[in-house]
Amino acid sequence: MRVLIKGGVWKNTEDEILKAAVMKTKATTPSTRYGKNQWARISSLLTRKTPKQCKARWFEWLDPSIKKTEWAKEEDEKLLHLANGAQSHPSSAAPRPSASSATNSFSMPPTTQPKTTTTTTPPNADDVRRLRQGEIDPEPESKPARPDPVDMDEDEKEMLSEARARLANTQGKKAKRKAREKQLEEARRLASLQKRRELKAAGIETNLKPRKKRGMDYNADIPFQKRAPVGFFDVAEEKGREQKEKEKGIGALLSKLDGKRRSEIEEDERKSDAKKQKVAKEKGDFVPPKALRDAAEDATLYQTSARRSLVLPAPQVGDAEIEELVKIKAREDGAKSVIDTDDSAAATNALLTDYKPSVMGPPSGGGVARTPLRTPATPSSDSLKVQARNLKAMSQMQTPLLGETVDLEGEDAYTYQTGATPRVVQTPNPLTAQLTPVLEAEFGGSSRGGMTPRDEMGINTPMRSESGFGETPRQHQSVMRQQLASLFKSLPAPTNDFKVVIPKAKKPVDDDDASAGGEELDQGEQRARAKVEDMEDVQARAFKNASEKEKERILLQSTAIQRNLPRPLVYYPDAFESSSDMAETLIRQEMERMLLTDMAYTPAPRQTPVPRSIVPAPAYTATLQELASANDMILQELAQCRIDMQQDLETLHDRVKKQYLFFEPTTSSDASVGRFEKVEHTTTQDRIANHTRQLELARETMKREHAKATKLEKKLGVVLGGYVNRSTKLKRDLAEAAKEVEEESVKLESFQAVKALEDIAIGERVEGLKEEVGRLEKREGRLQERYMELVAVKEGLVDALSRGSGGSGDGPVR
Repeated sequence: MRVLIKGGVWKNTEDEILKAAVMKTKATTPSTRYGKNQWARISSLLTRKTPKQCKARWFEWLDPSIKKTEWAKEEDEKLLHLANGAQSHPSSAAPRPSASSATNSFSMPPTTQPKTTTTTTPPNADDVRRLRQGEIDPEPESKPARPDPVDMDEDEKEMLSEARARLANTQGKKAKRKAREKQLEEARRLASLQKRRELKAAGIETNLKPRKKRGMDYNADIPFQKRAPVGFFDVAEEKGREQKEKEKGIGALLSKLDGKRRSEIEEDERKSDAKKQKVAKEKGDFVPPKALRDAAEDATLYQTSARRSLVLPAPQVGDAEIEELVKIKAREDGAKSVIDTDDSAAATNALLTDYKPSVMGPPSGGGVARTPLRTPATPSSDSLKVQARNLKAMSQMQTPLLGETVDLEGEDAYTYQTGATPRVVQTPNPLTAQLTPVLEAEFGGSSRGGMTPRDEMGINTPMRSESGFGETPRQHQSVMRQQLASLFKSLPAPTNDFKVVIPKAKKPVDDDDASAGGEELDQGEQRARAKVEDMEDVQARAFKNASEKEKERILLQSTAIQRNLPRPLVYYPDAFESSSDMAETLIRQEMERMLLTDMAYTPAPRQTPVPRSIVPAPAYTATLQELASANDMILQELAQCRIDMQQDLETLHDRVKKQYLFFEPTTSSDASVGRFEKVEHTTTQDRIANHTRQLELARETMKREHAKATKLEKKLGVVLGGYVNRSTKLKRDLAEAAKEVEEESVKLESFQAVKALEDIAIGERVEGLKEEVGRLEKREGRLQERYMELVAVKEGLVDALSRGSGGSGDGPVR
C-alpha cells in the first residue's frame, strides 16, 4: 500500500492553485466559496499539503503584502530593539514574515557585530544554517517554489484538472434550480406581455393587477415608520423638491448612474497618451519607450548598491525660535540706528550693552559664543553599531548577585533606551555649552523657567539668587536702587542748547480781492475747493467726460457708420450728377462730402484709399439738437408722403380695375401667365369664357388642396391620435371636475348659510341656557335651605327623644 506523506517543497502548480483558491471569494453558494478563512477546503485541492501548511505558505510567501526585498537599516534597528522584549513574536516586525524576521535577527550584517581581536573568523550564521546533504528543510513555506517539470506525473495532472473544475464551478444544485425557475418566470412574463400587446392593438385596454404580497412590501413601505405630526409651517415646497429629486433618476441612463468603467477610463488614457506622443513627435521631443528601457538597464548595471534615504536628526532649534532670534536682532539694530543718529549717542551707549555674539568665545561681560556658521559634525560612531554591541553585552551579562557589571558604550549608556523606539542622534546646540544644567523641577513642585544666556543687563534675572538663600526681596530692591543710582551718576551733564524758530506769517489778502472772490464763489464752491479731491474721483470724472465726448463724436458721424452698413469700396466722382434744382444740388454735394469723409477717416475693409486732402470742408457744422430736430422733420414729411402714396395707389388700383380685365390662360399646359385687356375691347362671350376658366382653376386648386389636407389629416390622425384621445378624456374629466366643484361650492354656500344662522342661534340658546341654569341654581339654593331646616328639626327631635328616654327610665316610647 502506498503511503502519502503530506508536506515537502512547494511546487509552482501548487502555488498557482493556492492563489486561485484564495482569490475565489465570490460564489453563489457557500459550498463553492473559498478564501483566506477556508484553509481546509483549499487543502482538499492539494493532495500533498495540509490546511496548516497552506495557511503558512500564504502568510509566509504568497501574500502580496509581504516585502521580499533586502532589509533596510531602519528595519534592522527596529528588529534589534524588538528582539530584547519580543523574541517569541518575530511576526511583529510587519510587513516581514515571522520566519524572515527570526532568520534576520541571527544573520545581521558583519558591520553590526562587535569587532574582535582574534585572527580566526568564526563560521557565519548562513553557513551554520545551510542545509547539508540528506537534511530536510524545516520551513519549506518560506522558500521559493520549485519549477514545474516538462512531464508532470499523472497525480499532478489529475489534481490540476480537478482543481480547475472545482474552482470554475460557482453554482450548486440549488443555484441551477433557481436559474431554471427564473427562466420559466421570464417565459411567462413574455407571454403575458405579448397577450396584452395584442389586446391593446385590438382596442381593448387591460390593466395589470398588482400582485398581492404576503406580509409587508419593503420596497413600497417603511417598517416601523412613524409619520411626523402636522406642524404650523407649510412643507409643500420641501415635498415638491423631494419629488423633483426622485424624478431626476427616472429615465436616466445606467452609464450616467454608474459612471465610467475601468476599461473606458483606460481607453481614454491610451488615446490621450497617443495624442501626447503625436504632439511630441511633431515637436521633436519624443523618446521611444525602448530607448528609455535601455537607459534604465544601463543605470541599473552601473549602480553598485541601492541608495538609501538620508536620515537626519531632528533639529534642537525650531523655526519659531529662529524667527524670534531674527526679530530680536532686528529690533536691537533698529534701536541702535536711532540712537546713533542723535547727538547724545555717547551718553545713551553708556546705558546700553553690546549683545553681539563674539567669534572667539563669550566676552567678559557675560555673552555667549556666536553660533557657528556650519553644523558641527556628528560623532563618527554609528548608533546602530553601539546599540548592537550594548545589546550583546547585556545578553551575555551574568546575574547582578555575583557582583558583575557591564560597561555600556555611548553617551547616557545606562539610559540609552527609554522606549520602544531607539534614540536618534540630535543636532549639537552650541548654546547648551554656555548654560548651567538645572533640574527639571525645583523643590516644592514648581518648574523653573528657561535660561537666557545673553542677560548682561539683568533683564531676565529672577527676584532671588540661583542658590535660593541669603537674598530677600527688600535686599534685592536695595541692590537695584544702588545700581540705578550708580548708572544715573555716570550720566553726562545736561546742556542748555536750544534754538527759537519763529513761524512764517501768511501773506495778507486785500479787502477788494476778498470781496470780489466772495461775490464770484458761493459757500458751496468754496467748501468744494477747500476740500482735497480724491484722485479716483478725478479719474472717474475724466472718464465720464471722455465717454460723453466719444458718444457725441459717434452721433455726429453718418448713419452708415453708426449702423455699420456696407459702403462703396471705390469712389466714382461721376456718380453725382449736377441738377438744375438748387436744393437737389446742395443735397448731392452734402452726400458726396459725407461719403468722402467716411472713406477717408473711417475706411471699410478692402477699400481703395482716399486721400484726406480731397475731402471738402463742411459749410456748416450742425449740433446734436439740430440733427435731432432735422430728423424729426424728415420723419414727419415721410409719414405724410406715405399717406399720400397710399391714397394714390388705391385710386390707381380702382381705375385700373375698372378699365382693364385680366384673362386667365386657356389651358393648364399653357406657359403664359395671362393678359390684361381693356373692358371696351372685350365681348360678353369672352368675359363668360374667362369667368368659366377662373372657376375651373379654382376647382382644381380646391381639389389639390383637399387631397393635401386629407393626406395631412390622416398623418396627423396617426401621429396625434393618442393626444386627441387623451385630450378628450381630460376634457371629460375637466367637465366632471367642474361639475363637482360647482356642487361642492353649492354645499359650501349652504353650510356657510347654516353656519351664519347657527352663529345667531347659538347666542340665543346660550342666553336661554344661562337663564335656565340661574333658575336651577336659585331652586337648588332654596332646597338646600329647606334641607338645612329639616336637618335642624330632625336633630331637635332626636335630642328631645334622647332626653325623654333618659327621664322615664326604660318605659316604652310612643
